[in-house]
Formats: sequence, structure tokens, C-alpha cells
Amino acid sequence: MDTIWQADCEQFSQLASTQPKYMALAELIEQAIDNKQLAFEQRLPAQRALADALQITHGTVTRAYELLEQRGYVQAKLGAGTYVTKNNSLHHQMQISDLASSVQPLMGQESIIARAMQSLAHSHTDLSELLTYKLNGLPRHQSFFRDWLIQRGFACEKHEVIFTQGAQQGIYSCLSTLCDPGDVVLHEALTYPGFFKACKSLQIHTKGIPVNSEGIDLAVLESICQTQSVKAIYITPNCQNPTNVRYSEARLQALLALSRKYHFFILEDDVNYCLPENWRLPLWQQAPDRVFYLASFSKYFSGGLRAGYLLAPLLWQQQVINTVHAQCWSVSMTNFELLMRALQSKEYQYVQTKLEDEIRYRQAALNSVLAQFSFSAEFQGLNVCWQLPANLNMHYVAAQFKSHQVEVRALDVFSSPSEACEDNGIRFTLGGPATREAFNFAMSRVEVVLQELLMQSDVVI
Repeated sequence: MDTIWQADCEQFSQLASTQPKYMALAELIEQAIDNKQLAFEQRLPAQRALADALQITHGTVTRAYELLEQRGYVQAKLGAGTYVTKNNSLHHQMQISDLASSVQPLMGQESIIARAMQSLAHSHTDLSELLTYKLNGLPRHQSFFRDWLIQRGFACEKHEVIFTQGAQQGIYSCLSTLCDPGDVVLHEALTYPGFFKACKSLQIHTKGIPVNSEGIDLAVLESICQTQSVKAIYITPNCQNPTNVRYSEARLQALLALSRKYHFFILEDDVNYCLPENWRLPLWQQAPDRVFYLASFSKYFSGGLRAGYLLAPLLWQQQVINTVHAQCWSVSMTNFELLMRALQSKEYQYVQTKLEDEIRYRQAALNSVLAQFSFSAEFQGLNVCWQLPANLNMHYVAAQFKSHQVEVRALDVFSSPSEACEDNGIRFTLGGPATREAFNFAMSRVEVVLQELLMQSDVVI
């Protein structure tokens, strides 16, 4: 297929005002591919012609095409030109629109990892080190990831970064270290289901605490502490899953005071994706003796890498490392090596910026669809919490979505199996659809479901 695409000179000038020209051109062509102005297997303009049209050098176009090839958008064919290889066709029309899985869309992560793998493959010394057992990472991994956290504002100079196969293993390891069978651990009434699986396996008793707009209900928490011994509490304060509540600073300080008064520890889970303007340094920073900080790269880069980490109070640090050691002998450091190389690449921040822009777009799009029918929801990062009006039952609504090929989560998925769920709502996630086009198609399905819901006159709880 020959090219009929012509570059927008004004748009290129705007992009080039904030970045090198070759990167601006690459972004311009990416947008054209994503917006289907350039189709799958379509040939890009000849480099000399494009250079003349934009009044840039031939070398600038060459660098832009090479960058696009690295990102997986195009492929150069010897003697034939450069062709679009990213397929944005509407093959998803017969597929399920996944608004249930809390994942991020791939915005170029696969290309970054591909280059990291190529780089590692040519470093036999590094490879040989990775093929040996190492209890908690190689020295270069400890140094790099500790420095990376320090650059983000963490005061962790004296701490060892404890590597885990995802944050789930971190949760299990902390609970296993702190608790004995029969101990009581508190949690937000609605919370991450993996927490319940860990507690069930460890024979730990759990009790949910209601959450309001400021965070966990401290009056209820203290009443429990006054009548029974509590070993720990599990919270997600930056972006609560699934309600999207962001704890106030006052609530966090009061929670910390209660943890000292009643001698329980705080497990602070910071896995859920936050836009940069909403993220803040963890409570661990203020109380590293009382708080276990859990995080991972699942929602920020890729869940499949299984790259999690935690910071433990110094007195408990070695015990947690030993617990991880007992589960898997040594965490696979190949994943962390690849991730380290990814974080060092210029492309990492570019992908993060693309992700931010995409999440903002998807939040606005879903909010617009809901607003058409006078509905509102809580938006934070990848997750959206829609508290339903009294006449709509969450299981009925979820079934309606499913009948239209849209997967969502009813909120009782996030409640303890041993406690009744008092909430009535739906959690959407925004990252499931792989492309902008697939997401927009999902929104058209959501709009149809909402129209039908409002037409129903006999829906009861």
C-alpha cells in the first residue's frame, strides 16, 4: 500500500518546540498511526520528501524512523521503504471489552523490554551473575533500586530493598512474618482480594473497617482494639482499591497514633496507579518503625514481570527476607535486571508520559458517558468506582454489561468472604482495552447499557 499521508507542519512545529525534532517527528507519526491516518502495512513517506516538506534534515527523518522501529510501530524493508506494522484494525468488535482487569495498556513497554533483553544478551558477565542464586538481589540491583527510591524522595539509605515476585508475595511475607494462626488483622471493608487469599492460607482472622471520604473509620478501629488484640492493619491510602478514596493527612496521622497506642503494625500497599499529581510519599516515610511499605511495577510498567519490592522496619527486615527465602529460595533477579535497564532507558519516561495522557483521556471519556445519564463516579488512576443509585442492583448491572460483552466488577468481589458487603456499586478499570480505538468501542457499549438501564422501570434490589 502506497502512502497518501502528509505531515501536518504546524503540529510538527508545536511538538518540536518541547523536544528534539526527530522525537517530535516520531510522535507525529505515532499519532497518525494511532488515529488510523496511517494504516497497517501502509508505507511511510520517502525520507527525502518528508524532510523537504518539514524543512528538516534527512538525518532527522532517519533517526525518527529508527526510533519508530524500536518502538514497534514500523519496519524498514530493504529497497522498498518503511511500512506501518502496528495493526489498529477493529478486530475487537467480537471480543469482550475488559473493564474489569486492573492492568495498564501497553504503550511501548514491550519494545523497551525487547531492547533490554538484547542488551543483556550481549553482556555475558552480567548473565553469568544472574544465573546464580542470590538471596535478595545482586549488589548492583540493591544500589540501583535504593538510589531510584531516594530520587523519588524516600529516606531509605539505611534500608535494604526487599525484592519479591510481585506485591502479592510481599503481602504474604509480611503477614507470615508478623502473625501466627488465629491472630487478628484489620483491613478496609472493601479491599484487594489477594489480601484475603493470603490471610486464609495463613489462618489469620480478618475484620473489615468502614471507609469514608477521609479514610478508614478510626472510631470503629479503636473500638475493636479496645476489646481484642490486633496484630496489623492493611491499607491502600494513596488510591484505595476499589473506592478510590485518598486518605487525608490528618487521618493518616491519627491512624499512626493508634498504631503506637495499641501496638499494631501498618501494612501500606502503594501498588495502585496514581497520576503524578496525586501520588505522595508514603506513611512509611514518617514511621519506618511501624509501617511495612509494599509496592510493585505491575500497574506502572508490566504485571507480567512480577517485580515487587517492600521496605520493612529495620528490626523486622531480616525476618521478612528469610520469609521470602523460605517461599522461593531466591527471587528471580533476571526480571529486576531487565527492569533496571528499562528504567535507565530514555524511552521509559516517554512511555510513562504516554500512559498518563492515555489515562487522563480514558477518565474523561468514561466520565462524559456517565454524565450523559446524570451518573457520577470516583476517578483515580486506572480504577473508577461507581456507587449505584438505590434502584439499581450491582449484580443486575454487572449482568447487563456482560450481556453486551463488557466485563466489570461488582463491589462485593472486594469484601471479605466472611462478612456481608454493605456497598452497592461497580468498579471499572480503564487499562484493559489495548488501544484507544478498542477503548472507544468499549465506551460505545457502556453507553448502550446505560441507556437500557434507564429504560427499565422494574429493576429492584
